[in-house]
Amino acid sequence: MGFIRTFKKVNTIFNKILIICVGNICRSPTAERILQQELPSKIISSAGLNALTGKGMHSPAARVLSENGYDSENHEARKLNYEMVVDSDLVLVMEKGHQNVLMNLYPETSGKVMLLGRWADDLEVTDPYRKSSEAYNYVYKQIENCCMDWKGRLMS
Repeated sequence: MGFIRTFKKVNTIFNKILIICVGNICRSPTAERILQQELPSKIISSAGLNALTGKGMHSPAARVLSENGYDSENHEARKLNYEMVVDSDLVLVMEKGHQNVLMNLYPETSGKVMLLGRWADDLEVTDPYRKSSEAYNYVYKQIENCCMDWKGRLMS
């Protein structure tokens, strides 16, 4: 309870939000685009631990995002670097493994690294890459729900 109380008091400092996954072509750009639309006053970006640098969104992820009213155009995958993490106020990751990687690489930033699914019982959003369209739809819904949870926290 103390964390939530503290979080509500300091949420105004979370103006620069970075979202991380592996390739930066499915999950993190999906969350990025949802949060950009839902939190237009915040600076939202994404990157990948092993990004497919320069690639656009994977077409099934882009399709689901567009079908749900979000912009999927002009995404370019970026590889995560130290400056991105340090420059962000909040870093959201898809899986606990991503959180562990970031904490090992940049231990001084561990306090601002959290799961996207933090408010959904620490839900881990699995990678739909090269899976069925049903998998992309399922993951989209998880990401959207998690983003709405964060929106509620960041706007309260």
